[in-house]
Amino acid sequence: MNTAADTVLQPLLSADPGAPLVTHYDLEAPSRIELSVVSTANWAAKIAGLLRDEVGVAPGEVVVCDLPAHWLTAGVLLGVWWAGAEVRTGAADDAVAVVTTSERLDRHPTDVETLLMTTDPMGRPLAAAGVDVPPGVTDLAEACRIHPDAFVPSGAGGQALDGLGVHQLADPALSGRAMIAGLERADIVGVLARVFASGGSAVLVTGAEADAPQVADVATTERTTLSL
Repeated sequence: MNTAADTVLQPLLSADPGAPLVTHYDLEAPSRIELSVVSTANWAAKIAGLLRDEVGVAPGEVVVCDLPAHWLTAGVLLGVWWAGAEVRTGAADDAVAVVTTSERLDRHPTDVETLLMTTDPMGRPLAAAGVDVPPGVTDLAEACRIHPDAFVPSGAGGQALDGLGVHQLADPALSGRAMIAGLERADIVGVLARVFASGGSAVLVTGAEADAPQVADVATTERTTLSL
């Protein structure tokens, strides 16, 4: 059985592995980071390896992902899927792990395995970016680096996101290049999941309001076909 990540990535890797899958503009930094399909898959493989081999996440288990709009969020989403686990975007009593950021750490229980994702524009580990990592918490960007760029899953669970299978997330209207903008998108993980399940790619814009002129400029530059 294919994992949700296999279902999403295999057609894209076969069609054009160098095509952009996620592009992140931080207009406040400012910065622009673009990951191709193969680069995103490499990050996802490393994260899947970390989750399975070090955290002990098994197919069918639940991982809470409470994350902001950032290019690495795509790697986390697909990495959880590749490990065969289900992503939950809200609290889950049955979660075996939580992936979040240092700013959101106090939202989550302390008795669940916790991994902190960096929000550094270049993806630097937290310590390298000057962020303290509490004892017992894993710096995801640092810990995943030793894992291979390829991943062979051990199995697949039945659900991909909040109780839905990956095919239930697919929508032909989301199969293009999606602009996702705004200072705060609480639903970013779910939006990315639906875009990727539909065969689309994403342009994330942070550091400006969704109606800012700079965002319109990005949409023109990136030739986006829909706005979410």
